[in-house]
Order: sequence, then structure tokens, then C-alpha cells
Amino acid sequence: MSTRGLERFSYRRDRLVIVVRSDHPLASARDVSFADTLDYDHVGLFATSSIYLRSQYTAQQIGKSIRLRVHVPGFDAVCRMVQAGMGIGLIPDRAFEVLSHGMNLTAVELSDDWADRELVLVARDPAGLSATSQLMLDHLRLPGTKPH
Repeated sequence: MSTRGLERFSYRRDRLVIVVRSDHPLASARDVSFADTLDYDHVGLFATSSIYLRSQYTAQQIGKSIRLRVHVPGFDAVCRMVQAGMGIGLIPDRAFEVLSHGMNLTAVELSDDWADRELVLVARDPAGLSATSQLMLDHLRLPGTKPH
């Protein structure tokens, strides 16, 4: 990953999952390729989110389009729209664990390599950060402060 001269710090890793209602045809699958989700309606994150942009790119590479029903601003909204039957969604596994309780939703692991993400923090000049920014960077880099 190019960071164009910015200093790069590893933050954490996560995995993208497909969120479906428990009665959805994909709910019983152990994993699914992104290509196999394109026959279903999707609930997408806002159009400039890294997850939505990556899914658009992948769909184009496959030669298909995403059947987008609605764009929403966050992971909680994706889960609510999926719960309401608006389609399926693509979110990080940790967000699903935190947000989906009591919603009768299932997470199906995405089998594509790009679903395994390394999240990084970047700074132009860490020594030049404001005191508040430096405290936040230090906190996020501490072992034990990273979400699993």
C-alpha cells in the first residue's frame, strides 16, 4: 500500500463479512465470494467509503454491477436496513459483533482475499503532530487498546 511519503503505523486487522437476514438464502453458507453476492440487492455504505469503493472496483473487475438499493452513513444503518429486508450488506466482522445483537442477522465470511484488511494510521511528520494528535496516535498504537 502506497502512503506517498507519509509515515505509516500498523493499527489492526479486520475481515469483511456479508450481513444477511437469518432467513436469507446465503445465511447457511460458511463463506461466499463477493461475485456470488452480486445477484442480490445491496445496502451500501456512503459512496466515498473505502469499503464501498473497493466493492465497486471488484464488481467492475468481474464485469457486473452492484444492485444497490440504498447508501447509508454507517455500519449500524447497514444492519438496520438489512434487518428491514432492503438487501445484504458488507461490513467489518467486529462491527457486526458489536451491532447485530437481537437483530436476527447472520454474518457470512467473504472468501475474497481483499476482505482481509490491514488498517493503518498515517502521519505526515509524527514529530510535528499537535499534543492531542500525538496522544491519540500513542494511545492507538498501545498493545491492548486495539479492538480485536
